[in-house]
Amino acid sequence: MAFIVDRRSAVRVLLVLAVSVAGLATACGGNAPPTQPTTPSNPTPSPAPSPGVTVTSVQVGTAGNAATTVAPGDKLQLFAQASSSDGSVADVTNLAVWQSSNPVVATVSPTGLVTAAAEGAVDINATYQSKSGSLHAEVGKPGCRVTLSPTSLAFGALSVNANVTVTTTVSDCRWKATTNASWLTLFNADPGRSGDGSFAYNVKGNNNTDAREADIVVSIAGGPSAVHHIRQERPVSCVYKVAPEKLTFGAAGGSGAFNVTTVPGDCQWTISNFISDLRITSASSGTGAATVTYVVSANPGAFDHEVRVAGLSGVNPPGIHTVSISR
Repeated sequence: MAFIVDRRSAVRVLLVLAVSVAGLATACGGNAPPTQPTTPSNPTPSPAPSPGVTVTSVQVGTAGNAATTVAPGDKLQLFAQASSSDGSVADVTNLAVWQSSNPVVATVSPTGLVTAAAEGAVDINATYQSKSGSLHAEVGKPGCRVTLSPTSLAFGALSVNANVTVTTTVSDCRWKATTNASWLTLFNADPGRSGDGSFAYNVKGNNNTDAREADIVVSIAGGPSAVHHIRQERPVSCVYKVAPEKLTFGAAGGSGAFNVTTVPGDCQWTISNFISDLRITSASSGTGAATVTYVVSANPGAFDHEVRVAGLSGVNPPGIHTVSISR
């Protein structure tokens, strides 16, 4: 059977097929241009980074508080500490760049170990993150030098005793210990002989609202001094003070008085160390500020007596008023 299609019908069929093929190509991922992403009209900015911690200074010191005067051939270990803007302190001995101002006199290793070579003066510099610190050293002939053990001690507020061992490089080195701190009492500070030895000291109770620090300097003839450093903490809670701290009477005795103050002002206290030759004529206990009066009997002898104003807990140093009887 034969089919006859006119020309107009054939054209319509071809058009329909072309449209269908184009639509199919688009649906199957043809080469249509990509859609551009839209940009928000008000984008949210990223948060600004917080300021970084920076190094503010570098400090250089000797390990074990060793003396900075050495003899040719000696070695001296230094340390470097970096202080930062956040208040922290870090050891940067092995991170710093070390330099000697005079390598003929002494050299320094990358770890801060100084080797003395010849007599003279030298500055050893440590640099870390663009900050520098330095230490001055002297290289001299071998001679008397002294080392201390321990080099420092820390104590609570109560009175305490301590000992320090002194070691000399040569047996005929003569040394003595001194301090300008009134709250330290030295024993055997000048042994009157040469060579190794020791001395002792007493730390008085701290009746202050702050911690305190002091040095004992051990000097040696013909050599550098060594330092023993002491730190004493403030009382745990109450501070008891007396004024004056001492009154002196003759053999005939007499009347005396001292003021008591406490910090804070509501601390309770009581007087101890009564003796027959001293009679308290005011209240022997109280709270906060008060005036204590007493009478000293006639006495032919000479002595010192401590009147103690102490708290009830026993954990804080008493205020001490000394009554001195002279002939």
